[in-house]
Amino acid sequence: MATHVNTKEKAHKLFELIEYYEICNRAEGKSPKTISWYSANLKSFRNYLKNRHLSDSLDNIDIKLLREYVLYLLKKTRYENHPYTPAQTELLSAATVHGHVRTLRAFFSWLVVEGLAENNPAKDLKPPRVTRKVVSTLSDEEIRAILNVFSISPSDARNQTLFMILLDTGLRIGELINLKMEDVHMDEGYLKVLGKGKKERIVPIGNNAQKALQRYLFRFRPKPTNPVTENVFLSVSSKALTENSMKLMFTRLSKRSGVCRLHAHLCRHTFATRFLINGGDVFSLQQILGHSTLEMVRHYVNLASSHIAIQHQKYSPLDRLNLRK
Repeated sequence: MATHVNTKEKAHKLFELIEYYEICNRAEGKSPKTISWYSANLKSFRNYLKNRHLSDSLDNIDIKLLREYVLYLLKKTRYENHPYTPAQTELLSAATVHGHVRTLRAFFSWLVVEGLAENNPAKDLKPPRVTRKVVSTLSDEEIRAILNVFSISPSDARNQTLFMILLDTGLRIGELINLKMEDVHMDEGYLKVLGKGKKERIVPIGNNAQKALQRYLFRFRPKPTNPVTENVFLSVSSKALTENSMKLMFTRLSKRSGVCRLHAHLCRHTFATRFLINGGDVFSLQQILGHSTLEMVRHYVNLASSHIAIQHQKYSPLDRLNLRK
């Protein structure tokens, strides 16, 4: 005979609730990256309680305790107590702390909805103000410097293709490494991409990026180790690329080219800004980038407008006449 267990009583401790929350997120089909992010943030909060010998019972967690935790995060240095990376003097960014607050609010709200808690102590928890940084882009000179470092080796041919596609389409790293052979529609000039929230979208690809892709597929793509592997881009060992291998590739590419600030997402910023400068519209850009709202696209609009104003200063018809006062 099955014994009835009171879920609320069983999941009273925070670590049990965090595990249950992770299971529910998986069942709802959230992405592995999102699930991992939520869990890491919540375990950080639990460790904070544990290191201060505070109870992790829900009854003892209130808005005062949560605010003290936010203050702790704002004073915390990056990689603090990390086993492999030495601590730095640089503090956690306001954006990182903002993410922790969002996690706590989502978690405690979920507890109330699930009937696992009566009150939401994070309801009035305010995140720190985040300074909106100006989005940077690659210059023509920097793009040429990067393209000039590639040789005709198989790995360089692949890396050049990866760089050109990221720059030409604005894809995210994860979207590109998960691209399958059946998603490449060269004749029609587009890629079918599976983005955030498992939403498919059509992303156009230009002629030069297409040529690089055709060259890679025809001459340099190795035969997959596993016959069922359909990923377009493979490692030298014929396995699907990982996000870490892509990040490592950009680190090496940065050193080789001398473009120290190079990272994969910079290609996305560059694509979006130049798309607008070259006459593209914001709604098309929103669809290509896979944003659900225009919020992020507005930052690219501002950057493109600033760039156009600078260009006008260079090429102003009247200013170039050197009119006498």
